[in-house]
Amino acid sequence: MNKITFILCLVLAVILFQTVSSAAVKTGEFVILDENVDAVLKYITKGSGTPKKVADAYAGKEALYVGGTGGDGQRYNDVAPWTFKIAENPKADDEFRYITFAWKKNGGTGIQLQLHGNPDTWGHRYHAGANVKDWNPSIQVNKSVPTKWEKHTRDLFKDWKAFTLTGIAFTAWPDGDDIGGFWDYVVLHQNAEIKAAVESKGKLTTKWAKLKK
Repeated sequence: MNKITFILCLVLAVILFQTVSSAAVKTGEFVILDENVDAVLKYITKGSGTPKKVADAYAGKEALYVGGTGGDGQRYNDVAPWTFKIAENPKADDEFRYITFAWKKNGGTGIQLQLHGNPDTWGHRYHAGANVKDWNPSIQVNKSVPTKWEKHTRDLFKDWKAFTLTGIAFTAWPDGDDIGGFWDYVVLHQNAEIKAAVESKGKLTTKWAKLKK
């Protein structure tokens, strides 16, 4: 590689970095789970639930499935490879107010999404159907177990006030080896509405996360 070629490559790399960085900031969104199930599986290593990537998705080509095997029937990590601040008026790249998620279950009694943070550790939860282990506080978003895909958007600041989000749990409950929960399209966002297409956001977020390392 000669000197001119090296300089051109360096300039292009700087332009790409600035473009991706600017776009990531402008979206005001962070995709926790979408077309990145393999990456999520690498860090949700705790719990007795049986996780895997499946093609039955709310959007895109893949979703997370957690089988409700014995014990706690969940998969989680309280220390994820990301940390975000939940704020009333989010402005910085790492500040958000809303979360959108899609889920369903192929039977059983209930399903839950838990968010670990500081303060209150696991005290930020949403469930549909029964709160099987009575893990509270938890906000019931549907009295019935969703057997078809449902999407929910929650105002995290309104529900739980300010906290620092550090982890997540996908809880299917121990309803049997053949019964489990499906999760997809888990997105943090600064504004109440998500503007961009979920697949493009996921790809952008992956690039942004790699650049920040």
